[in-house]
Amino acid sequence: MESAAIFARRALIPILVCLGLTFAAEGALAQCPNRGTVSDDQVSNSQGKPYQAKEVTKIVTYGSNETKRVMVTKSNLFRDSKGRIRVERFYDGSDDPSENIPMDISILDDCGTSVILLPARQTARIEKWPGPEKVSNQPYCEEVDLKNPPYTGPEGKFEYLGHKLVDGVEARGERISYYSSAQAKLSGAAPVRVFENWCSVSLDTKMGHYILDDKPRREITTVISDIRQIEPDPALFEIPEGYKIIRLEQTAPGSKANGSSPATSLRQ
Repeated sequence: MESAAIFARRALIPILVCLGLTFAAEGALAQCPNRGTVSDDQVSNSQGKPYQAKEVTKIVTYGSNETKRVMVTKSNLFRDSKGRIRVERFYDGSDDPSENIPMDISILDDCGTSVILLPARQTARIEKWPGPEKVSNQPYCEEVDLKNPPYTGPEGKFEYLGHKLVDGVEARGERISYYSSAQAKLSGAAPVRVFENWCSVSLDTKMGHYILDDKPRREITTVISDIRQIEPDPALFEIPEGYKIIRLEQTAPGSKANGSSPATSLRQ
């Protein structure tokens, strides 16, 4: 029969797992569940490949009279060796947002704990959630099998774009285009939807994309630059001192968030 001490220790393990990065004590035996490959924004949760970079996303929408509306979001991207992700977003409604104070900062650990920092309000929202969609247990970025390319159906077309260097990091690209019909594709008509994606095999993460939608016409272009393969400062994955903490618990619909004020460490 197990002793009471052993039973109590085993009972504590799932509690520590659920608390994730919010309350995890150093040296705890709890392990995060295997969530597979996930990504937040342009950053995957691959471990052992730290880096930081800049991201610029430009969204252009076209009105019925061909008038254009441009929206630009700038972001700073970070990933540490543990696979933790930090994304700092700058947006002020213009086509060239200031990079002084982030609109918001998201931090995600591999246990599925999400932290949203709102610097202007000195507020941190903590939520345990399933997180971004699980891709698979395979690496995020792999070379394309040209003998078995993705199937797009009679109205689609797959193109392998080869490799290019982004700040010394090799990236490979692919494009999938869809047409209004198989006949339109054969006639040489322009596609009505385009998805172009780039990713790095060495960093195992996204490296930008281009999306075109025809109706309504919209173009989204994301460019990654200033890549530095270094370990980010651990303080970037902590809630700053003095922030008001709001915990959003996934319980019954309509439940209210619980607020508290002590500073919380995000170290695993």
